[in-house]
Amino acid sequence: MPRKQSDPQSVSFVEPGSSPAAAQAGRAERRLRVREVQWTNLHSTTARLDQDTDDRLTAAVEHTGKGVQDIWEAAINLLADQHEIRKRMPAGADLTLPRPIENRTFDEDTVKATVRLTRNTRARLAAAASRLGLGGSEAVVEALNAWFDQQSVPGERTVPERPPTRHFTKVMIGDATSERLGRESKRLKRTAQSVVEESINRYASRHGVPETMPGGSPVTLPRTGRASRHGGTASATARLTANTRARLVSVCELQSRTASDVVDEALSDYLDHLETLPPA
Repeated sequence: MPRKQSDPQSVSFVEPGSSPAAAQAGRAERRLRVREVQWTNLHSTTARLDQDTDDRLTAAVEHTGKGVQDIWEAAINLLADQHEIRKRMPAGADLTLPRPIENRTFDEDTVKATVRLTRNTRARLAAAASRLGLGGSEAVVEALNAWFDQQSVPGERTVPERPPTRHFTKVMIGDATSERLGRESKRLKRTAQSVVEESINRYASRHGVPETMPGGSPVTLPRTGRASRHGGTASATARLTANTRARLVSVCELQSRTASDVVDEALSDYLDHLETLPPA
């Protein structure tokens, strides 16, 4: 049987003192160096940009030489830094972006843009949007324009008239209160948002809190207080006006209670009243 000829284009390098067989064996044992796939760690993020912001984004790409994804990352982290969002978000940080401000409508000429953000940046965006009472798209637009200004990117953004800032407020209420809230909201054809807000204002008025809070009143809910609830709980969220949020904070401080306990009691009292009303 004729001997198989080696491929003349195949070249093997053998160190002095090593046999060709050993070189082949070493090559077979050597692990391939494969770059880790990065896109699986990124989170697709979509926002609607007004025409002015979209034009500035185009200009920013030309002005800075950065890609769109890099610009979004830098802009969002700038916004988060400005509002003292922690640099490294915890492993279980919420990545869900708040919805737009209630009753906010988008103009027909808005541009839908999507990028893939790193997990930490996505978490910082969600935290910044919640703190500012903005929807996800609105927070992205705020971040981009702040970064454009810092980088001296040409163009200006015409800020549309918007409803008063609302503060994203999440509390824990009793299961029974949560069920009543859903039932009465549906029966009276009202949003849970409006029921929660009105219940807080009625409760605050009964406890001597001013109808209109002074400018600059604190809106940060106390982290500690006397908790008195027992049994199962459910989460309730609402976007409160600055005045309602300030009144809630005032009640919490006056009674040394948590926001969850105050809202639970305020809702229970108000739902007692709503149950006496005929269906809408």
